[in-house]
Amino acid sequence: MMNLKMRKPIVLLIALFMGFSTIAQDEKTAAGLYNEGLALLKAKDYAGGLPILEAALEKATADEDEKIIGLAKKNGAIAASNLGNAKKKAGAHDEAIALYNKGIEWRPEYASNYRGLASVTEAKGDVINAIKQYITAGDKYTASKKAKNATKLYKKARNMVGKIYQSKDYPKAIEAGKAFLAARDNAEVAYYICRANTESIANEEAITYADKAITLSGATVDDKYYVAKAKAYEKMGKNAEAIEAYKLVTGEKYKAQAEGKIKLLGTK
Repeated sequence: MMNLKMRKPIVLLIALFMGFSTIAQDEKTAAGLYNEGLALLKAKDYAGGLPILEAALEKATADEDEKIIGLAKKNGAIAASNLGNAKKKAGAHDEAIALYNKGIEWRPEYASNYRGLASVTEAKGDVINAIKQYITAGDKYTASKKAKNATKLYKKARNMVGKIYQSKDYPKAIEAGKAFLAARDNAEVAYYICRANTESIANEEAITYADKAITLSGATVDDKYYVAKAKAYEKMGKNAEAIEAYKLVTGEKYKAQAEGKIKLLGTK
């Protein structure tokens, strides 16, 4: 049996050893923390890896270690995107938004966080801001030479405007369309604004957006844009102008409608 005199040095040694272990743990290098976090990311443990990468970034910033700062931000943005997606799927929208924004702050050129932010904003019902964010995400994909992804997101944003118009929420359709066009030109969106205006306010702004749709179409103009312009004039009681717009229709789809309108309006 160990006597009291022998036990005291051993207790002191254990205490010293524990103290040294704590110090060694506290003095992990930025590179060590980064490697630890990266290993968890490779294992798809984003919830575990992200805070360790944050710790690596904090340590690297204090040490002015530009290499680790860059690596931690790059991979941290990927972790933020994946963890944000998981939070969004679980319905934790505000947590997802915070993660996407963190990823954007760390790596502004990385498109996935912008796409995630747009998606969760749409899920929260804020369609106007979601439209803007989808376009921003598309622009980021364009900049990174991923045209296919960009095209999908631009189309997504355009279709959102169309769905609002089709729901007959015309004031919101006008707002959504203008939000889209403030970021990116699109003939179809200009058409939606024209039609929504005609169905609600019916003023000269409808003509402005009909002309915009026609101009943005280039050499090949969809006849429905001429019809939209004609209907806007007709709704405002400007029959002569409506007739001139209907005369521009050449395709078979709208030709009979246009000719009938020209005859009808010519008798008024």
